[in-house]
Amino acid sequence: MFSNASFSFRRRRPKSPNFYQLLIAQSQVVHAAVDALVQYCAAPTQEGGDRVKELEREADQARRRLVDEINRTFITPIDREDLFRLSTSLDDLADYAWTTINDMRIYEVTPDEHCLAMAEVLREMAAGLVTCCQDLEKNKAAVADTVKRVKKLENKVNRLFHHSVNSLFDEGDLKKILKYREIYGHLNHASDRGDATADILSDIIVKF
Repeated sequence: MFSNASFSFRRRRPKSPNFYQLLIAQSQVVHAAVDALVQYCAAPTQEGGDRVKELEREADQARRRLVDEINRTFITPIDREDLFRLSTSLDDLADYAWTTINDMRIYEVTPDEHCLAMAEVLREMAAGLVTCCQDLEKNKAAVADTVKRVKKLENKVNRLFHHSVNSLFDEGDLKKILKYREIYGHLNHASDRGDATADILSDIIVKF
């Protein structure tokens, strides 16, 4: 009698969430948001900008789902704090994609070739982070290699940022300098978040 009840209880126990799949899903939405930013920088439209905002909200929802599962789950395959940090850092990248668009609208500026160049590198970073999340469960060596590439891309964005600011000063238009420097700054900060995410991934694989 007791064994039957125990068996019935085990059958009804809810299935543990797959945190690796949740991370992959979130990283893919973040990549889509950054890709939409690239498309906007190449051909700015109202619809294109709105799409970035829509994807930023989807990224927020993906982060909330993962955090909710962390709070509901007693044992997680990755340290709980690391999971939270990784999810939050990924979300920051999507946030910066939208902040860039929003400030372009506020300052009434059009994305230029410098914005596009930096956004394209950010898209590479986001794609690398997707790959890291896909390999995280079963291929730690591949994650380590991809992390190195992502971190090199952060340096590339930083160089593009300084080149872009120097080009602004060459023009001598103070209003343009102030407005575009703010936009370039958002893109550079986004690369910092991509770099920070890579560092968190590196910390995680060291602990396995």
